[in-house]
Amino acid sequence: MFKEICRRANVRMFVVGLLALLIGSMTLSPSLFSQSASTGALSGTLKDTSGAVVPNATVTLTSLDTAQVRTATTSADGTYKFGLLAPGNYSVKFEAAGFNALEVPSVTITVTETAVLDQTLQVGAQTQEVEVRAQAAAVQTESTTVGTVVNSQTMTETPLTTRNYTNLLGLSSGANGNVFNAGNIGKGTTDIAVNGATTSQNNFMQDGAPIVAWSGNGYAADSGGSPGIAVVNPDAVEEFKIQTSMFDAGYGRKPGASVNVVTKSGTNQFHGSAFEFFRNTDLNANDYFRKLNVAPVPNGRAVLNQNQFGGVFGGPVKKDKLFFFASYQETRQINGLSAAGASDPVLVGIPNIARNTPAFQAAVGAAFCPGGSATIGQGSSLNGPSIQTAGYTKLACNGSNINPVALKLLQLQNADGSYFIPGSSTGLNQSVFESGAAKYTEHLIM
Repeated sequence: MFKEICRRANVRMFVVGLLALLIGSMTLSPSLFSQSASTGALSGTLKDTSGAVVPNATVTLTSLDTAQVRTATTSADGTYKFGLLAPGNYSVKFEAAGFNALEVPSVTITVTETAVLDQTLQVGAQTQEVEVRAQAAAVQTESTTVGTVVNSQTMTETPLTTRNYTNLLGLSSGANGNVFNAGNIGKGTTDIAVNGATTSQNNFMQDGAPIVAWSGNGYAADSGGSPGIAVVNPDAVEEFKIQTSMFDAGYGRKPGASVNVVTKSGTNQFHGSAFEFFRNTDLNANDYFRKLNVAPVPNGRAVLNQNQFGGVFGGPVKKDKLFFFASYQETRQINGLSAAGASDPVLVGIPNIARNTPAFQAAVGAAFCPGGSATIGQGSSLNGPSIQTAGYTKLACNGSNINPVALKLLQLQNADGSYFIPGSSTGLNQSVFESGAAKYTEHLIM
């Protein structure tokens, strides 16, 4: 009997605890879901001139872009709140019996932030005119999150060599990122380290959805065969926010930064733009070290031609109801510029033998044998004797086991007669610049 009583008591405690948890969740849900990774919120307190709160007042929120309207009523303590607001500008109107109506023409809502807009109503008759106040600067006071919001205007007016918004992430407090080398091929994504975390410990979201590739080990940039994050055309980004500390668990599962990108949508007005950004070899400055050497490329400059072009266009399908927005960007690049500038040849110490003869293959094998004179990179310890004993595949001294594909690459010539992979012409260790063989890449961003 005693055990049965204990069992029933435990069941009752479990049921009571479960009900308390459900009630607590329902009570907290308005604040928990007032904003998300792609939205913001607005809250405030309404008072009269004596400092007393004004309950049961009607607060009307209207989007200046889409004319969509939402209403709320102040509670007994005079507070109101709007959650899940798309970033943008809104007008706010306050109305209460016995008070003059008040309208704030423009309040800016930013992603992941809850702006606070407190107002004071003047006592008067309901028939009096609406009081319009100047644009209010809503203050973020409901969160201690440290972060930086970057809007579309900042992105499009800041010089970005690759038109990739991640190049701006390093400007935030606590964030460190490398300057992207424009000579590299690709999307130009920058990996950042925040507050001591590694570059793979950041979380990236776009319009509320995670965009970090599971196979990319958490990195934002492309890495080997693993893709990085999706990158949207800067003209199509409404704004983005990087949160570096004190953000809640709803924004990410990693200890580094939480980056939230919000793309644009159509409005009641037709808007669009077209653009082209280009780099050209004839306009590029020559590298300082290339001026000191004779480089086998035109004018001593490696080829770097890049064109990025496209446009955006959006507007209403049905005014106040349905909208569209389209974005397109294409990148074309011909790149013969080494990302590291000058480099040493692979074949240093190989006698000046015509590469299309069997003697060349034998000379390569002999140079890499113990006692040979070949080195890979100036000052490298990967020389003739060590390449045979340091765990590398042993190379036959007559070159007979050189991979045929590798041999073809060593023998490949450019149009000007220089070799794709340069080498020493004297048999001595010397510094030689790359031949500037052109590479081509193209990617589209829709």
